[in-house]
Amino acid sequence: MKFGIVLTTIYEGDFINEYYEHFKCYGDLEKVNFYVVGDLSTPPECRKKVEKYTQMGLHWYYIGVEEQNTFLKPFPQLGTEIPWKSDNRRNVGFLMAYRDKCDVIIAIDDDNYPKDNWPFLTGHSTVGKEASLMTAVGYNNWFNLCSMMEVEFPTLGGGNTVYARGFPYQRRQLECSRIDPEISTGTVAINAGLWSGDPDVDAATRLVTRCIVKEKFTNDYLLAPNTLMPINTQNTALIRDAIPAYYYVKMGHPVGGMKLDRFGDIFSGFFVQKCVQAVGHRIKVGSPVVEHRRSPHNLYKDLWHELAGMVVIDDMLSLLETPLSPVSTYSEATLELSDKLEEWAVKQEGFLWDEALKSYFQNIAQNMKLWIKVCQQLN
Repeated sequence: MKFGIVLTTIYEGDFINEYYEHFKCYGDLEKVNFYVVGDLSTPPECRKKVEKYTQMGLHWYYIGVEEQNTFLKPFPQLGTEIPWKSDNRRNVGFLMAYRDKCDVIIAIDDDNYPKDNWPFLTGHSTVGKEASLMTAVGYNNWFNLCSMMEVEFPTLGGGNTVYARGFPYQRRQLECSRIDPEISTGTVAINAGLWSGDPDVDAATRLVTRCIVKEKFTNDYLLAPNTLMPINTQNTALIRDAIPAYYYVKMGHPVGGMKLDRFGDIFSGFFVQKCVQAVGHRIKVGSPVVEHRRSPHNLYKDLWHELAGMVVIDDMLSLLETPLSPVSTYSEATLELSDKLEEWAVKQEGFLWDEALKSYFQNIAQNMKLWIKVCQQLN
């Protein structure tokens, strides 16, 4: 099994050596293609760190501006839809891993670090295989994956749980942690690994709670077939067949005096989930756990960027909670979803919903179709 690990960064690449040592410890170096996608401001030290291992004969690649432009040259329409100075550049890495026939493609962020007691590839090696596990059913078809973590609230002195960034506020209930002990079986298309330290919660939650987490779960779970949860790009693995459904949504659209941002992975995660359900595959949640050493953030700026996404996700519930037709391929599912996304967008009214925002989501739907065509050319 060949694993393709994809991330983008504007930092020096401090994570690189730790992944090398982790894979070396577990004898996994030869199993990994590592795609580090740079941006306009990525320091040259990052390339040096990656190419140190490339020169050792490993399939570790630093993909700079020139390499990205060369790769995208046959796909000019898509190239114009992948902006610079944006984590949307990771789309290039996903396509390269898909081109290179990686069996499992793993998204991480540059502040996710492997943990010695959680073998990274072992945790993700269930992707593409049949698994029989207890079932995360949640409540009202929503599961709170943060309920699998022990949460501390330094500023509040107590509490039960938090909810991952992108979890709809209208669906937040303590019952969303419910697990069915009955065993269910299915082919794993996505593995959502968890994180310790600084959890991936929204800025509103982080400002109020200053929460930190550590793992408390002892079992992985299969998500119930019609149950949803936010899926980010922090420690998430996908079966290769699902990549045509995994266009990373472009952010940065101005709306209501704000900017729709920091939700590209959330939209992408919900969209690919719906396609997993349509194909009849399953999603596993739990191992491996990575340490989230969060890069410096201005939480007020994060909140300003996230607020529009929080509003839109709640508005999107009717779309997210309506199943797609059963299909046999991820491309078919994505085509239906993109049509439904366009239909949904034009009908939206109320707070934030001007013609420009409707057009933005229509553009996203068109990009999803374009993404499928590029995947077909690379396959």
